Amino acid sequence: MPPVSKSADTAAKWTAIAIGFSVPISVALDNALMLLVPVLWLMSGHFREKYAIVRNSKTALAALALIGLLAVGMLYGNASFPDALNTFGKYIDLLFVPVFITLFRDQKARNHALSAFVFSMLLTLILSYLLKFGIVRQNSILRGFSDNPYVFKLHITQNFFMSYAALILATWAFNEKDPKTRILSGILAILASFDVLFMVQGRIGYVVLALLLPYLFVRRFGAKGVAIGMLAVILLGAAAYLGSKEFHQRIDIAVSEFSRWHPGQASQQSSSIGERMEYYTNTLKIIRKHPFFGVGTGGFDKAYASRVANTSMLPTHNPHNEYLLIASQLGLPGLMLLLSLFYIQWREAGTLPVRDQYLAHGLVLAMMSGCLFNSFLLDHAEGLFFAFMTGVLFSGKEQA
Repeated sequence: MPPVSKSADTAAKWTAIAIGFSVPISVALDNALMLLVPVLWLMSGHFREKYAIVRNSKTALAALALIGLLAVGMLYGNASFPDALNTFGKYIDLLFVPVFITLFRDQKARNHALSAFVFSMLLTLILSYLLKFGIVRQNSILRGFSDNPYVFKLHITQNFFMSYAALILATWAFNEKDPKTRILSGILAILASFDVLFMVQGRIGYVVLALLLPYLFVRRFGAKGVAIGMLAVILLGAAAYLGSKEFHQRIDIAVSEFSRWHPGQASQQSSSIGERMEYYTNTLKIIRKHPFFGVGTGGFDKAYASRVANTSMLPTHNPHNEYLLIASQLGLPGLMLLLSLFYIQWREAGTLPVRDQYLAHGLVLAMMSGCLFNSFLLDHAEGLFFAFMTGVLFSGKEQA
C-alpha cells in the first residue's frame, strides 16, 4: 500500500473510531468526523477490495438498497425538492454502513471502536450519578437534573444508548477470561442498568433492557436462560416500579394516557402516549391511501397536515414510528426493505464470532423495538449509532 494511501486508511479508521465516542456526546463533533471519514476513505484507495467487501455483505447491500429507494422517492410525491433533499439527508447515515464495514476489518479496530463507545457511555454514567446525587448541577453541558439525570443527550436517547452499553458490558463479563475484568464489567453493567431503570426517565430504555436481558441469558444459559431472563425482568421491573418514583410515575402516566385516548379524537397536548396513538392512526390512513409508492421522500409533512386539516388534531413532522414513516413515504416496498435489513442483519449475525453475535443480535433487537416508538433512522444520534455499530459488528463476518 502506498504511503499516502496507508496513512489515509489509518486516519480514516481512527476518525471512524472517534465517532463511537462522539455519538453519545456531541452532534457538532459527529458532523465534523462524518465529513472527514469519506474524504479519508476515498484517499485510501483500494476500491476493488472495498467493492468486494461490500458486495459480499448482505447487510451493506440492504442498507444501500434502502437509501437508494429513499433517493428514488425524492423524484415523486408532494414534497418540494429542498424538503425531499432535507429528509434524504437525515437518512444519509445508511450510506456510511458500507464505509464502516470496509474500515473495521481488523479485530483491533473493532475493539477500539467498541471501547470508544463504552468509554463515552461510562463518562455519561458517572456524570448521571453525579447529577442524581447533587454533586454536580445542570449547566450548559449537563442537560439533566436530579430527578432525571440525563447528561449530553435527551433522556430517550441516553436510556437507549445506556441499555445497549449495559449489554456490551454484560457480554464482556460473560466472555472475558481475566477474573478482574469480568467482575468490573459485571459491576458496570449493573450500574448502567440501574441508571436506566431507577434514574433516567426514558421509557424506550425500559423496553430495550427488558428485551436484551432475557436474550443475553438465553444465549448464555440456553433453555434455562428463558426462565432466568424472564424472572430477572419481572423482579427488576417490580423493584423499579416499587422502588423508583420516576419509573413508577412514567409507567402510571403511560397507562393513564393510553386509557384516555380515543380514536378520531384529538389527544391532550400533555399526553405523550395519546399523541403517538393519534400519529399512528393518521399515518396508517396515509399508507392505506398510498400503499405502493407512498407520498415520496419528505412528503410526510404535507400528507399528514392534509389528513388532520379541519380537525382539532395538530400536524406533526414525525409519527414517532420508523416503520410507519418509511411506509408512508415509500409505500409497502419501503417497509419491506426496512424489515429485510433487520432480517438480514439477524441472519448474518449468526456467522460472527460468539461475542459479536451477542452484540449484533442485541443491536437488531434494540433498533427494531426502538423504531416502534421513535423514528430512529431519521434521528441523528440513533441513526448514526446504528450505522456505526453495524459497521463495527458486521465487518467481522469473514473472520468468523
